[in-house]
Order: sequence, then structure tokens, then C-alpha cells
Amino acid sequence: MIKRMFVFIMFCSIVGIKANAQSSPPNMPEYDEQVLHFGVTLGYNSLYSNMVKKADLPLYDTIMGFSSHSEPGLAIGVSADLRLLSFLHLRFIPTLVLSERTFVYNVLKNDNYTERRNSLEVIYLEAPLELKIQSKRYHNFRPYLLAGGKFVYDMGSIKRKKLKPEEYLMKLENKELFYTLGVGFDFYLPMCKIGIELKSSFGLTDILDHNFNNAYTDCLDKIKSQIFYINITFE
Repeated sequence: MIKRMFVFIMFCSIVGIKANAQSSPPNMPEYDEQVLHFGVTLGYNSLYSNMVKKADLPLYDTIMGFSSHSEPGLAIGVSADLRLLSFLHLRFIPTLVLSERTFVYNVLKNDNYTERRNSLEVIYLEAPLELKIQSKRYHNFRPYLLAGGKFVYDMGSIKRKKLKPEEYLMKLENKELFYTLGVGFDFYLPMCKIGIELKSSFGLTDILDHNFNNAYTDCLDKIKSQIFYINITFE
């Protein structure tokens, strides 16, 4: 999937560069003068859970270490783009993100080291607001920067409530706040505009439920999420 995504990005880049090099009139020359645009966004994402250990660790003789693995996922959403100034746009992009969290603990039990792995399904419903800061348009090519924030609700928490206690190592909150930074490139084609962007969202809130106490959670101070995106927007 990642290889296909990069192939598509390279294809769009080549198309944009080729179109930019031509001496013909630019595609859709009046497009950026419109006040409001709508589109669809598709993308790949990688979710990472940053597990922060406590400064004063409890004395446990079973938990020897822990880690979190980055997991790939998919994202699909719709975009509404409002032109505030010629170089500044405000975007609202409600998005559905499908991914997974994987926690790994190294456990010492009966003088044997074992690995305890716990995977939790993530179904994010995101409501982001982003500022899109654009450079000057170069024929059919225009780079931009992104900055913003978003509220996220994890609908996977509904399914996790049905799990048995032995099926999970910890409980997580279902609401999160993020800030987002990124960079993108718009390519103006004859019939549409394609935007390719790379961005990262950093969690501001601790999602660990501290009311759920066991050896796996007592050694943790907090858990925060970080998500990397490769998105393609069609307008």
C-alpha cells in the first residue's frame, strides 16, 4: 500500500512538473479566486502511542520493559476550503481514520521471559481546523504549509467496552486533542486540482485511564498519540 501511494505521488509530481514546464496557458487560471472549494481526501497514516514511564517506578518483579509499535492505517474524508486571503485559506476536513494500537510488554514469569502483546482497534472520527498558507502559484504548481488543531473521538472505544478484562492490558480515553503541522503541494490539472501533503499530528492529552490499575498501567505516567499522514486531496 505504501509503495502504491509513493508511486501515485511520483506520478502526480511528474505530471505537475511537466505541466509547469510547458509554455501553454496555466490550467484553471481562475480557480484560486473562488471563495469556497470542496473536495475529497484519501490517505495513509501511521499511528504511534508514546508511552511515558513514571519517574518513580513501582517495584514490580514481572514488568521488565514496554514499547509501542507504529501501525499503518487508512483515512478518508471530505474537505471544505475557505479563502480568507490570496495566500491564506481555512480548511475543515472531517475524516474517518482506521488504524490500530499495539502495546508490547516484556514480562518475567516463573523465571521465564515472555512477551505480552495487546492490539486495540482504533476508529478515529476527526474534526480538524487547519490554516493553509500558500506561496505564489508557479504555472500549475503551488506549495503550501499547514498548521492547525483538531478534536478526535475514538469510536473503537465502543467495541472495546465489550471485551473481557483479560483481553486488554489497559483502558484508554476516547477523546483527544491534537495540533498539526505539515507541508503540501498543489498540482493544477485540466479538470481538477490535486493536493499531496505530508503532515504530523501530536496529541496534547493523556489518554491513559488512571482509574484502571494493574501492573501494566502503574508503571506509566501517560500515553500520548502521534500520527503521520500522507494524504491526497481532489478538488
